[in-house]
Amino acid sequence: MQNIKNQLLSTEEVDFIDGFALLLNQWGMPMAAARLYAYLHMRSEPVSLDRIAADLEISKSNACGAAKALESFGSARRLTERGSKRILYVAGDKPGESLRRQTELLGKMSALIFAKKDAVTSGAANDRLGRLAQFHHDLRQAMEVTIAAA
Repeated sequence: MQNIKNQLLSTEEVDFIDGFALLLNQWGMPMAAARLYAYLHMRSEPVSLDRIAADLEISKSNACGAAKALESFGSARRLTERGSKRILYVAGDKPGESLRRQTELLGKMSALIFAKKDAVTSGAANDRLGRLAQFHHDLRQAMEVTIAAA
């Protein structure tokens, strides 16, 4: 249960963060990173690790790990202040950046299936693999168009 005295976020903000994080967690994003992702998108200004830790009620090391994970996927950006060691974080500018790896994997899967399906299958299985390869190819193209437009 949260300590109301120290709570810096409204109930609505906490509900949004937790609901969004549960959805992202189902995609495999760690909960701390998912909560931070939602939180950063709510903020208008860059936030420090201290503020993140306080608002999300997590340790500073957990906040740092979540921020680094988001940064590695392009979902958050690290900012520094001139003359200070303080690090600030903001949401990434490109909403689709975190999906680039998935689009690359879809392309690789499609290419592998197209290249090998005739050597490893025939008949109905070959047709099924061909449809799967085409699906991955089409999905990759659709995602790339959407990501480029964002």
